[in-house]
Amino acid sequence: MCDIKLHGITNIWPKWQIVIPKDVRDLLGLSPGDTLTVITKDTKFLWLIRNNDVNELLEFIQSQSK
Repeated sequence: MCDIKLHGITNIWPKWQIVIPKDVRDLLGLSPGDTLTVITKDTKFLWLIRNNDVNELLEFIQSQSK
């Protein structure tokens, strides 16, 4: 089952930075210095995912396209 949740809205700042909402940082256990992978689909979707979780996301995406 896919658990998709809207966590709020963020802005792109003048230096092209975004703020990850605190509840998301806490939920995912993110810390300063963590490395994230940026994934897009077409020109509509953007995912930020911890590097060590990339394979899990790719498996999910492949299962949804069958």
